[in-house]
Amino acid sequence: MKNIEYYENLLDNNKPDQVVKDLARQNTGGDAKLCFVLAEAQRMLGNFGKAIALYNKAIALYKKESAAPDYAETIIDMNLALAKCWRTLGDAKKAYELAAMARIAAQKNNLKDFEIQALQEAAMALRAGGRLTEAMQMLAKVLAYYEKEKDFAVRSFIHWALGGIERLRGNFQDGITHFGKAAALAQKAKDKPAEAYALCGFAGISRIAGDAAGCVANYLKAEKIFAKTDDTFGKAYTNCGMANGLRQLGRLPEALVRYAAADKLYAGIGDKVDLGFVKWGRADILRRQNKLPAALAELRKARKLFSGSDETRGQLLTEFALAQVLYALGRQAEAVKIYDVALARARKEGLYTYLEAYT
Repeated sequence: MKNIEYYENLLDNNKPDQVVKDLARQNTGGDAKLCFVLAEAQRMLGNFGKAIALYNKAIALYKKESAAPDYAETIIDMNLALAKCWRTLGDAKKAYELAAMARIAAQKNNLKDFEIQALQEAAMALRAGGRLTEAMQMLAKVLAYYEKEKDFAVRSFIHWALGGIERLRGNFQDGITHFGKAAALAQKAKDKPAEAYALCGFAGISRIAGDAAGCVANYLKAEKIFAKTDDTFGKAYTNCGMANGLRQLGRLPEALVRYAAADKLYAGIGDKVDLGFVKWGRADILRRQNKLPAALAELRKARKLFSGSDETRGQLLTEFALAQVLYALGRQAEAVKIYDVALARARKEGLYTYLEAYT
């Protein structure tokens, strides 16, 4: 069996698929570090459910080795990785709890870098849960730390995260500025996947700001980068976003092809929350084609997929679309009730999804 450094090097070079293929032929069941490496590979591939199971297994194994010199660091690292998985799957509360636990452990063991990583992940969980002001304040502290460290890659990620918050707050120009910085810093870091995510962020906010053609162009740039990686989530994210841009441009057949690709990829990695956005987008095409019963069926699927998650924006977009379709079907009272409840919630959460009807 190859040593652990060999597999870590593969991950550092964005080759998680090779790690999974190699370790699948070996017995990693009793080795905590190999389980951890395999979990990291699955997370990088977007297989979050598999990654969570492996992280938990690795933690259980590693706790039996509590005398190991890097015990505290490894447990913190695993909890932060778990937080990322749960956040992506729409459970912001669980993600925040794990990040907070990791931060306390880092402070207790005087591990400053891990403390900042935990603060970053806690901020991302707050962002996912809609607590945008708190998330921005925490991310500002993280950004200041990594500016001193001159870490281009992490700074790129923070600007990407801040750009997403500004998009949710309706501050498009501020968001565009952050995504531009994210892309520039990723280039300095020579981190192509990070550059691709920055391009996706820029594409997404461009679409909401009315530049659907620019949106599609940037997703195409991101797609070329993701094509050279094993990042299934990135490929799904790009297909879904590009489908939204094509739909907004009126290029409906092309959009449907992209939604189909995103549907297959998200379903393959068990990402129900993002799959909800696919159903919502496809429903909008069906509504434009006056296929109202079919649109209603897709929106009900989206509603179910978003249910129980912390993806407030997706839930609200679905409710507003549902109200529009029900109204068109003559179910006025039901439509008005759904719309009013969604509008009140959107205003309470500080989101502007009710103004995004043109998207």
